[in-house]
Amino acid sequence: MANEQEGHDGVWRRAGRAAVGVVLAAGFVALAASGPVRDVASVPGSLEVPVADQVVVPWARWLPVSVQPGPGLSVQRAPRALMVSAQHAGRYGVQLKWFGWLPFKWVPVRVVPSQRVVPGGQSIGVLVHTRGLMVTGYRPLPGPHGTVDPAEAAGVDVGDVITAVNGRPAASRAVLVEAAQAAGRSGRALALTDQGARQTLVRVVHPLYNPTAHRYQVGVAVQDRTSGVGTLTFWNPRTGAYAALGHSLSDGVTRRPVGIASGRMMAATVVGLVPGQPNRAGQKVGVLAGPELVDGTVASNGLFGLTGRLVRPPTVGATKAMPLAVPDQVHPGPARILTVLAGNRPTAYRIWIERAYPQPVPAPKGLLFRVTDRRLLSLTGGVVQGMSGSPILQDGRVVGAVTHVLVSRPTWGYGCYAEWMLSPVVRR
Repeated sequence: MANEQEGHDGVWRRAGRAAVGVVLAAGFVALAASGPVRDVASVPGSLEVPVADQVVVPWARWLPVSVQPGPGLSVQRAPRALMVSAQHAGRYGVQLKWFGWLPFKWVPVRVVPSQRVVPGGQSIGVLVHTRGLMVTGYRPLPGPHGTVDPAEAAGVDVGDVITAVNGRPAASRAVLVEAAQAAGRSGRALALTDQGARQTLVRVVHPLYNPTAHRYQVGVAVQDRTSGVGTLTFWNPRTGAYAALGHSLSDGVTRRPVGIASGRMMAATVVGLVPGQPNRAGQKVGVLAGPELVDGTVASNGLFGLTGRLVRPPTVGATKAMPLAVPDQVHPGPARILTVLAGNRPTAYRIWIERAYPQPVPAPKGLLFRVTDRRLLSLTGGVVQGMSGSPILQDGRVVGAVTHVLVSRPTWGYGCYAEWMLSPVVRR
């Protein structure tokens, strides 16, 4: 009986320890999931603060901490937050200490010049001349034993860019056409400087005579210009420099960014809408409206869209400049986008920023948002093609631009941080 009693006692002790373990584990999970602990865990490893503005850092009020700002910094406490501000550009730091003596975290702070821009939202069309000739397809030629394609045989791929022909810049299709005739008549080969996805090589191509076209050809279709539609994001009221689209203008064949030699931007009028549905992207239907409403040059095409200078600022839409946010100022919560759904005038629509991803270096898809505006949902079903570049506003600042739609869930979309769209030209 004694042994039996001891056995029962051992079972109860083991069960008790297991129950205590479960309770402790549940307590740790609940503590880790609590708002204050999440706030502490979300303190960034570094901060960027605009001059004469502030960044709000989450913090738990009931967790005592002392803050030692570096020279030139000001830190104010608020419920569940620390507000960091500065008056002069430079590099500083904030030391956080538990209970006033135990070091918790050193946060480097970079204070940058503040930027003010006028938000856009106007629909635009762009017409650009490419830097080189984009290869859009093959055009096989008749040969003695069937069709052949000299350019394909030499290694030229669809999507490549021919930047020079026999050392002469390929500024237009005429350069390639004339060189092919001269080489074909003399029996010589062409040297095509071919910029591919990974490297640039010189391809040796022998033109063939095409009796149907009555001329020598190399077997590729090329284009020296392209066009696109999108949305003006913001512009600098002092210099007229602007940023648009939020993502690069691609060639429509391989989706590679287009190198731009020159171009023009002008207003577009939205004349129709195709609502988006799950797995089927919607779009704005627009036509060029000419330069009367907005006019400008196109200077560059980068990862975050187009930049250039306005010849004529927009005649509709916002006219007052507002601060441009740094990524550390953007947070989950309500926001608005400016875009055009009919005609030319931008309208504000409500969205909810679900995630503001930390990005210490420029990268696309920094923001994940959800459309909450009933008017926008009823007209478009969510985010549609042609909204790219629509500015995102939050807390009285320009914080980002619409870039992509989640095709499977058109009420959701991605955006990029507005600061990443600031080229050196726009900053000045």
